[in-house]
Amino acid sequence: MKIINATFFVKDDKRNEFLATVKPLIEATLLEEGCIDYHLYESFEEPNRFVMIENWENQEAINEHNKNPLLLNLFKNMPTYSAKQAIIRISTIEE
Repeated sequence: MKIINATFFVKDDKRNEFLATVKPLIEATLLEEGCIDYHLYESFEEPNRFVMIENWENQEAINEHNKNPLLLNLFKNMPTYSAKQAIIRISTIEE
């Protein structure tokens, strides 16, 4: 299983746009083959700091997900939404 933790630091004035972009992405991704979980959380301590936690069956599923037009749209818009560079961490769990 692959786990991706993506931390996003969103500008105050771009919060609503970011969430409007992410919501349909989450809904579509949860239907993708190989997606176990895909959820967005916001920090209590740091408003507009979001963490996307993704659990995937394997790397092949992630590779397919990375072609999703909604994800590509998010990547295209992140420079506009971001207050600072996102942090992406990927882990593998052997079962």
